[in-house]
Amino acid sequence: MDSKTVFLNGCNAIASQFPDFTIYQKGKRLKKVSSDKDIFFEITFENSFMNHSSHTMINPSIAIYSKSLKKWQIEHIKNEFCSGLIYGNHIGYITPLNTWKKWNLAGLSFEKSVKAIVNNIEKYVLPIFEIFNSKENAIEFLKNKGTKFNPYCEDSLSPISFLLCHSNKETAEIFFNNFIKNSGHKGKIISFYEKLKTEKEIDLNHSEFLDAGHIKLAFVNIISIDHTQEFLK
Repeated sequence: MDSKTVFLNGCNAIASQFPDFTIYQKGKRLKKVSSDKDIFFEITFENSFMNHSSHTMINPSIAIYSKSLKKWQIEHIKNEFCSGLIYGNHIGYITPLNTWKKWNLAGLSFEKSVKAIVNNIEKYVLPIFEIFNSKENAIEFLKNKGTKFNPYCEDSLSPISFLLCHSNKETAEIFFNNFIKNSGHKGKIISFYEKLKTEKEIDLNHSEFLDAGHIKLAFVNIISIDHTQEFLK
């Protein structure tokens, strides 16, 4: 059996365990729509150009999107290619694996790998999706805990546009300052933010480093750093 067939068999074996998701791209993409029909969830499976019959790797990722956020992003970021992404990650980074994990579907590894991926989706992915099934619940969670959806998730600024679009300035500001508080790069973030005050034009479509684009978006939307907080003193 060729590697492409093995890969697609693996995708569909995983998909069969999640009947609430619609199958796209012959099983390579699973999609579910939230109760309000605006937010939708995707699980995608990527293969490798190095795959062969005895070494067929599958690489699973997740993403959460909002249709209304996409419109907001296009308008405010001035980029027609904005996708409405709220949060995305590789499954390995939201589980105890804490790595860019790929599973081998070839030969005797097939059933073991499919089972492992299904278990990780059930235990770590679906609970994250459930948080975003309600915008109100998602906003409250992000306000209080950021993207620490479980002990293995790292903080991300990615949802800042979602909060700017669907909540209020106060909530977005709390989220932003909590991110800085928990970051190992506080100095870099604060220095970059302060430098933005001297810029005549701010390009929201250029990111000087990871999260720089999100910091710029916060800045142009008058999201302030709370210099009264203890972690900034």
